[in-house]
Amino acid sequence: PSPTMLCDIDVHPTVSLSRFGSLILHVLCQISLPPARHCSAVCVCDCCLLHHLFQVKTEEQIAAEQAWYGSEKVWLVHKDGFSLATLLKTEAGSLPEGKVKIKLEHDGTVLDVDDDDVEKANPPSFDRSEDLASLQYLNESSVMHSLRQRYGGNLIHTHAGPNMVIINPLSPPSMYSEKVMHMFKGCRREDTAPHIYAVAQSAYRNLLTTRQDQSIVLLGKSGSGKTTNCQHLVQYLVSIAGSTGKIFSGEKWQAVYTILEAFGNSSTSMNTNASRFSQIVSLDFDQAGQVASASIQTMLLEKLRVTKRPETESTFNVFYYMMSGADSTLRTELHFNHFAENSAFGIVPQSKLEDKQKSSQQFTKLQAAMKVLGISVEEQRALWLILGAIYHLGAAGATKAGRKQFARHEWAQKAAYLLGCTLEELSSSIFKHQAKGALQRSTSFRGGPDEAGAGDSSGSKITALDCLEAMASGMYSELFTLVISLVNRALKSSQHSLCSLLIVDTPGFQNPRMAKRQRGATFEELCHNYAQERLQTLFHERTFVQELERYKEENIELALDDIGSSTSMSVAAIDQASTQALVRTLARTDEARGLLWLMEEEAVLPGGSEDTLLERLFSYYGPDQGDNKGHALLLKSDKPHHFLLGHSHGTDWVEYDAQGWLSHAKQNPASQNAATLLQDSQKKNISSLFSSRSGGPTVLSGSIAGLEGGSQLALRRATSMRKTFTTGMAAVKKKSLCIQIKLQVDALLDTVRRSRVHFVHCLLPKAEAVGVGMEPRVAHGESCDSGLMQLDVGLLRAQLRGSKLIDALRIYRQGYPDHMVFSEFRRRFDVLAPHLTKKHGRHYIVTDEKRAVEELLESLDLENSSYHMGLSRVFFRAGTLAKLEEQRDVQTRRNITMFQAACRGYLARQAFKKRKIQDLAIRCIQKNIKKNKGVKGWPWWKVFTTVRPLIEVQLTEEQIRGKDEEIQQLKGRLEKVDKERNELRLNSDRLESRITELSSELADERNTGESASQLLESETSERLRLEKDMKDLQTTFDSMKKSMDSMEMEVMEARLLRASELNGEMDDDDTGGEWRLKYERAIREIEFTKKRLQQEFNDKLEVEQQNKRQLERRLSDLQADSEEVQRTAQQLKKKCQRMTAELQDTKLHLEGQQSQLVLNWPTWLNKGEVIKKNTDLRAHFSMGSAIEDFHQFEVVNWVGLPMG
Repeated sequence: PSPTMLCDIDVHPTVSLSRFGSLILHVLCQISLPPARHCSAVCVCDCCLLHHLFQVKTEEQIAAEQAWYGSEKVWLVHKDGFSLATLLKTEAGSLPEGKVKIKLEHDGTVLDVDDDDVEKANPPSFDRSEDLASLQYLNESSVMHSLRQRYGGNLIHTHAGPNMVIINPLSPPSMYSEKVMHMFKGCRREDTAPHIYAVAQSAYRNLLTTRQDQSIVLLGKSGSGKTTNCQHLVQYLVSIAGSTGKIFSGEKWQAVYTILEAFGNSSTSMNTNASRFSQIVSLDFDQAGQVASASIQTMLLEKLRVTKRPETESTFNVFYYMMSGADSTLRTELHFNHFAENSAFGIVPQSKLEDKQKSSQQFTKLQAAMKVLGISVEEQRALWLILGAIYHLGAAGATKAGRKQFARHEWAQKAAYLLGCTLEELSSSIFKHQAKGALQRSTSFRGGPDEAGAGDSSGSKITALDCLEAMASGMYSELFTLVISLVNRALKSSQHSLCSLLIVDTPGFQNPRMAKRQRGATFEELCHNYAQERLQTLFHERTFVQELERYKEENIELALDDIGSSTSMSVAAIDQASTQALVRTLARTDEARGLLWLMEEEAVLPGGSEDTLLERLFSYYGPDQGDNKGHALLLKSDKPHHFLLGHSHGTDWVEYDAQGWLSHAKQNPASQNAATLLQDSQKKNISSLFSSRSGGPTVLSGSIAGLEGGSQLALRRATSMRKTFTTGMAAVKKKSLCIQIKLQVDALLDTVRRSRVHFVHCLLPKAEAVGVGMEPRVAHGESCDSGLMQLDVGLLRAQLRGSKLIDALRIYRQGYPDHMVFSEFRRRFDVLAPHLTKKHGRHYIVTDEKRAVEELLESLDLENSSYHMGLSRVFFRAGTLAKLEEQRDVQTRRNITMFQAACRGYLARQAFKKRKIQDLAIRCIQKNIKKNKGVKGWPWWKVFTTVRPLIEVQLTEEQIRGKDEEIQQLKGRLEKVDKERNELRLNSDRLESRITELSSELADERNTGESASQLLESETSERLRLEKDMKDLQTTFDSMKKSMDSMEMEVMEARLLRASELNGEMDDDDTGGEWRLKYERAIREIEFTKKRLQQEFNDKLEVEQQNKRQLERRLSDLQADSEEVQRTAQQLKKKCQRMTAELQDTKLHLEGQQSQLVLNWPTWLNKGEVIKKNTDLRAHFSMGSAIEDFHQFEVVNWVGLPMG
């Protein structure tokens, strides 16, 4: 290469030069370039390297940068996105308050816009910044612009501080290969480009360094690529870490995901291959950092998708694979030679030839994957038989009225044959309303939804079709659990494991409106959205809450912006529990509780319905009368049985259809009979698979699949999940179908919280990515590159706001994200201060760790603003600890090099000593050989040398024969001992596993018994109290009734007496005029008084009404003023936050530039003009002018100054 070729290199200021240092150094060594002024002619040091790299700017580039900094560029935010503009300077008072004048870049239009609609723009050098935290101005438009620019260049991965942002590409990129994997192997996060492999490498490196469990949690909408990235993570870890004894390989993991995709994925309105279950992939690592064992736990399986699902969506993929790809023998065995015209479950063969061919290829791939995982042909045959039976049950159907039975018995007979039972047994298991072999629960327990039996107290009865659907869904649930067990059987190992790395993959946010579907979201979609909300809450807790609490504990004061609330309100509307959850009650209480608890109550209460369910839900979480509905996360819909719930901090409103939701809270006995039917099958391949599962189906195993881990860490995770289901409230409510959803998510989060979590935010580029033909909105003034056209700005903005990524980036930049305990920091980085080690000695006892760390930091020559001393920890700004780690690696390499030199010297000296001994031995041998030559011709010596071997041979043969016999005896004894030891070991392992199972079952039963005892005691005390209250009330009622009867008798007697007196007086006076006149006068007085009182009442009423109208007008005026004040306060608060953010960005930028000035000060010391300019710059240390002056100074003087 020539110097002119090197001038074409454009180095991005945010790219770490250490990544390309060796390559650039090799290039510079091959060409002739003038060195820096203070270096020799052959110097290739870092200073000269930077000097040559940054000297390649052309005059046009310098002029462009000067023009950029000379004009203040901003983003104009509007409904279609954002546009680049120039902020024009105006005279004071020429514009109304809160208005600014801008000039659009794309057409030169001059506009007067609100100040709130304008955000600062970054220089063009930040357009494709690898880390969003490195942006000079951190705002919503700048972040979206960087993401769009990177996405247009097929750069879908971007660092966001400690997190990773991945925008799902519309076409598979070619960036996931074995060669790319090895580029990330062993690298630190700071030295790698943004990639999903960088997340895996960072988690793996932390696992090896800290020996602490790690977790990678994937967040995002449905169709954003979470499952695909999960596969890339596992493939990288298995490829880079390797496995003990080559047990694991990329081929085996590909087979695992082929099986999971077949049995757990389906086509939805949001994604053509969507996961319908949540999974935790657990990789257990040994002491050497290799994969020793693995397991998969699944939960929240959408099992009802087998029988019913929204229109235009499909059932699980494996049904289509089997119907299209089964060979003639399997078709004959499954009775698939002729398919039914219609099915009660909607499972019909594919009509398009292309779809059939793809499904046939996938079935062949599925069978090959099962063979790779060691699933035998008989086990595969059992799976196909059960799937075929489910299909035939759907073809059989059920009667709509009258006796509960099959509608088409010939198809039911085929299903019974495939399941290995009679038609009568199958019909009894489905339509008879008692669980086969199940014990009745104690009446002490509350009659929950699982005891609904043939009907429920709300009046609705279970139909024959409901029973048939329950049997099919229960059968598929058992089948899916079996498949996960078979997969874990192929992945488990008895190797000792030290720590684990978990990868959490759940179905993304579901919103039918996004796919232009008019239907409301289903209950299953609510469950998946709820799981995503809980994971978002975990992100908020780890990113904001824990960080701020740590700062508060360590007495570190930071002026941080308002981070806003978490998603706890929308989560509470779903799962908030009542304080009286353990008390039996058949009445509705006023205490707020979530949707899942309300469904459980309404399912058993008399008159419970979806209407009362929503009415109670709105009374707890809906907007109050007169309140601003914009602050509520639960709103009513115009459609009946519909409601709106705001997910992702209110940025994603999903309309749910609650029609028929109470049926999800009622356990159908047919679903419970599915496991018993499979265990009692007459087909050995089916019964052996399901009877081998210890203890039969339990509540926990029916909720979470894959708990039968083979390693110690897997057993520990299973124990932790089991505790979630068997302690406290969960012990009583664990059999409630609705509460199981909450308990499954609780178990998932409890497992993740025990580890260090790494978050990956997967973003959806546009609505077309989910199969909807929607034109993305393109901001004016942006490049119309085809890559940039692929992003929907509105959708991207909603996802960024919902994930709180920008707030997380801001707290990451303004705070101290990296921290270490004093003792750990001193132990790790004292290698950077060897003079302190020499001063105090290597093994000196530290009495004051904080003082020792302060002394160490002073010797490291760090900026004071780059770290902060807490009470027990030292905190660092972002990037500071990484620089220390890099310095430590350099020093460690230097020390290791010196140690290697010492070792080589020691080995060389030892070899020299050995060589001296060998020289002495050689001389001795030579002397003996000379002696031997002297006696070699002596006759007696010849006789001696001839006879002596013969004597020794005879003795040696006898000894060898005896030793051989002894060896054979010892071998026999050894084989016997080994056999006994192996038998004892197997018995011991079997007994230990049995003890573990019995211990867990005993713990479950003990916890359940204790909870039942608590429930019984609370119910007994409540019943006794109510009985006592009832007796007291009955006594009071009887006494009041007696007194009322006596008073009525007295009144009656008084009336009779008064009447008799009046009659007697009138008899005494013939005329009766006096009494009549008194009576009439009294009547007139009463009428007059009534009219007077009525008139006074009317007058007072009119006055009060006038006052009321005045107060109402005043109240309306005050409300209008209050709303105006609130709007003004919100605008001022938003403006204040924006100004504070810009001020913090400017402060951080100036701190970085000031530290660079300090580092380069010795080089620039003799340049008076530079010193004067720097002094003037410090004098004008304002937010706007300082940056502008400094960047102009930087552009002008950058080429002429050496980079020290």
